[in-house]
Amino acid sequence: MRSVVAALCLALCGCDSVHALFAPRARRAPASPGVAMGPWLLGPAAGEMTVAWTTAEPVKGRVWYLEDRLAQEDTARTDHRVTLRSLPLDAVVRYRIEASPPVAGTFRTAPTPHSPFRVLVYGDNRTNNGDHALVARAAAAEGAQLALHTGDMVVNAADNELWARWFSEEADLLLRTPFVPTLGNHEITDNGVSYARWFQPPSRPAYHSLDYGPVHLVVLDSFEMAAGADPHSGAVSDAQLAWVEEDLRGVPAEKHVWMLVHQGPFAHPAHMRPGRGGSERVRLAVQAAARRHSIEAVFAGHEHFYERGEVDGLRYFVIGGGGAPLEDPDPTFPTVEAAHKALSFVTVDVCGCHVTGKAKDIAGRVLDSFTLSSCKEPCGAPLAAKGGAP
Repeated sequence: MRSVVAALCLALCGCDSVHALFAPRARRAPASPGVAMGPWLLGPAAGEMTVAWTTAEPVKGRVWYLEDRLAQEDTARTDHRVTLRSLPLDAVVRYRIEASPPVAGTFRTAPTPHSPFRVLVYGDNRTNNGDHALVARAAAAEGAQLALHTGDMVVNAADNELWARWFSEEADLLLRTPFVPTLGNHEITDNGVSYARWFQPPSRPAYHSLDYGPVHLVVLDSFEMAAGADPHSGAVSDAQLAWVEEDLRGVPAEKHVWMLVHQGPFAHPAHMRPGRGGSERVRLAVQAAARRHSIEAVFAGHEHFYERGEVDGLRYFVIGGGGAPLEDPDPTFPTVEAAHKALSFVTVDVCGCHVTGKAKDIAGRVLDSFTLSSCKEPCGAPLAAKGGAP
C-alpha cells in the first residue's frame, strides 16, 4: 500500500522524494511557559539592571534587550532573575522576556551624576481593599525613574494570594520602574522568606546600599530578626550599626545621602500606642551614618500617614499612606513641619546639586512641597559645583 501511495504521489503531485513524504515531522521546541507574576526590576546600578519574574513551570529565563543582546539563566527555575549588563547611562532600554506570550517593557537606566531624574517614595500598602491599587495607579502616572518602598507591602507575608494581588496592582509601575524596598514588620510574618524570595539579593542581609547617579542610598533593616525583632517590635543589630558607619566611610562629600527604612527615627501619631513613634535603634544608626557623611533625608513608613519634620538638622519623612488603614498624625508637635492623613506618595526630583519634592494624594493634589538641596549652579551642573545652602 505504501508503494502505491508513493507512486501516485510521483505521478500526480510531482513529489521530489518519497522519503520526504513519509519522513517524520521535525518536533518544535516546546514554547516557554507564560509569566505567572511580574516582571519587576531590581538592582539598578550604573550599567546594570535585573529583571525578575515567575513562571508556573521551570524554564531557563531569557531576556532580549538593546535590540539584539540576550541575557539568560544557566538552569531552569520558576523564580527568575536575569541581569542585563553593559547598559548605557541615562538611556531608555527596551527588554523582552521570552515567554508565551512574550512580555515586553522599557526602563530608563541609571543617570549620570548631573542628569535630571525623578524618584517615587511610597509604602504601607497592606493590600487594603483597593486603596493600594489607587495609590499605585496614581504613583505610576508620575513617570518616576526609580521607586523606593518604605515597607509593609502585604498584611501577611505567608499568604501567597496577597502577594499575587500586590504584584497585580503594582504591575504597570514595576514593568518600567526599578524597585528598591526596605523590610517592614509585615514582611517578617513568615520570617522574611517571601521578601527574600522576591526582593533580597541572595546571601546578603536585608540592609545594603547602592549608588544611583548623584545619590547614595542606604537601606536599613529596622526589623532585623537576627537582632530579635518580631512583627510587633523592631530591632537593629550592633553589626548593622557598624556596617552603616563603614558603608559611608568612602562616599564622596558631594553625594546626596538618603536613608530608606521602615520604622524611622521619628514619628508623631496623634494616638501613641506600643511599637509606634520613632525607633531608638534607628536613631543610633542615623547618628552612626552622620559621623561619616551628612544625611540629606531619611524616608520611612510604619505609621499610616504623611509627616515631614526636622530634628537637630536631620530631615525625616514618614511616608505610609500607600493603602493601609489611615491614622491621624499630630501636626502640632514642635518638630513636625507638615502632616496629612491621606492616601499619598512622594516624588523627589534630583538634578545635580538640586533636590526638591512634593507629597501628593491620589487625586494629584499637592499636600506638601520641600527643598532638600540647592546651590548657585543651574540644574544639571556637575556635582562638584555643589556648595550652596541646603
